[in-house]
Amino acid sequence: MKIVLRVSWCGLLFLSFLVFPSYALVLEGVSGSWYNPAGGDLSTVRYTTASVAYGSGTENRIFYGAGGYQSGLGFTGVDVPYVCSVGDIFELGQLRCLNAPTLLGTAISGVDMRLVMTFADPERAAANFGFSFSILNTPNINSGNQNDDFLYFPASFTAQTLMVNGKLYVLELLGFGPDASNLISELRTSENSWSSTSLWGRVACAPVKPVPEPAMLILFGSGFLMLAGAWRKPKQ
Repeated sequence: MKIVLRVSWCGLLFLSFLVFPSYALVLEGVSGSWYNPAGGDLSTVRYTTASVAYGSGTENRIFYGAGGYQSGLGFTGVDVPYVCSVGDIFELGQLRCLNAPTLLGTAISGVDMRLVMTFADPERAAANFGFSFSILNTPNINSGNQNDDFLYFPASFTAQTLMVNGKLYVLELLGFGPDASNLISELRTSENSWSSTSLWGRVACAPVKPVPEPAMLILFGSGFLMLAGAWRKPKQ
């Protein structure tokens, strides 16, 4: 009889792993779009898409500047579907920067990007991030790396909460870099060339508010009744 009971507990434990798997999300899509360019000659700004070998295969681009050539930025989301386990750090996409010779004062000095992440869920849950980049366009009056342009990243990112399949999660953007352990604050690009880096994120479970134990509720209720009795006037 003891053996049967022991086997039954093992079976229940096995079934619990099947019915309640580790928390994970299935990333269904990542896209980044450019908006709100600032500075320079905004009449030169144009938005395009291009086929690339990385990730989703479609890069959203913004070009700017006059003078026969244009500098630009591009973002491509990671290849999906992608399973994100809670606590894991994962790549979200690739950011690229093009440094081309443009007329002084025509290139923009900043731009915003909207990042949209969608997940496999009956309601296609989505999270939206918006952040700003600053751009330093060096005048092409020198030689070598003195003509490099710089793209500066935000110092921090605001986390987003997301409800998927009835569970609340927190989505965090960690930053840009060649890998999650080597995040960078800027992207440097040589003249007449592209440079690239990756965007990294993490999924966490949202903190759960503690629920009072039943014993504490009973104790609280008893104290309330005693207090009510103490205030009751005695019968005359």
